[in-house]
Amino acid sequence: MKSALVVEGGAMRGIFAAGVLDKFMEEDYYPFDFAIGVSAGATNLSTYVCGAHGLSKTIITDFATRSEFFSPLRFIKGGHMTDVHWLWHQAKAILKAPDASIPLYVGITNTQTGDSEYHRVTRDTVDQLMVASCAIPTAYRTQPVINGVPYVDGGVGDSIPVRQAYEMGARDITVILSQARGFTKPELKSNWLLHRMYGQQPGLLNAMLRRAATYNQTLEFLNSPPSDCKLTVIAPDQAFCVKRLTMDKYKLLKGYAQGRRMARRALYANAA
Repeated sequence: MKSALVVEGGAMRGIFAAGVLDKFMEEDYYPFDFAIGVSAGATNLSTYVCGAHGLSKTIITDFATRSEFFSPLRFIKGGHMTDVHWLWHQAKAILKAPDASIPLYVGITNTQTGDSEYHRVTRDTVDQLMVASCAIPTAYRTQPVINGVPYVDGGVGDSIPVRQAYEMGARDITVILSQARGFTKPELKSNWLLHRMYGQQPGLLNAMLRRAATYNQTLEFLNSPPSDCKLTVIAPDQAFCVKRLTMDKYKLLKGYAQGRRMARRALYANAA
């Protein structure tokens, strides 16, 4: 069976996947035909497929906790709250774009259609794709343009691209989540602000309004996959204390350690 590795986004919650993937690297665990991720899941996978052990941990616990990346004051003054362009290029300087061991696909959200698109990463496209996939609407004020089309965070259209992996032919899929099992995304109680901010981009607006429904439908796929699909889900437990914009390094390191523990459990179960 074709196998795939899928990693959810979630900004700073990506520290869990960083721990999982570092443990995978330590065990030389690369059984996948391709990998696919969005937002922080995409950047986490970029370090995994290139064998850059520890880099995702550094990105989240060091680079992402600096004011150059996260600055509410800069946001108030009209700048980015989360400068993902700066963050990615800090990581890229260390990664140095070595050859990937397996193909990597990145999910981005088309602002014109509201649809998710999945592009294979190459040396020529990696910078555009990574910045676009992490460009949280509003928090990153610029909508990155690729081939004349503005894009935003891949998690807006599809936070957990497991169904895409299935459609690409994978029947043995490992999914790394950034939320505990049992979590469901709540529906928006009020959307007047979204209408005001994104009314001129109806495709993007619709994607944002249906985001919770799309996310919860994906959870249904994880809970009841097709009969020909083997799923392995690695998720944090209820003790996971990292939120989307957690900057507390102690909490982040605890989340990283939990990722490593859950990876050990998955590897042990797989070996058994």
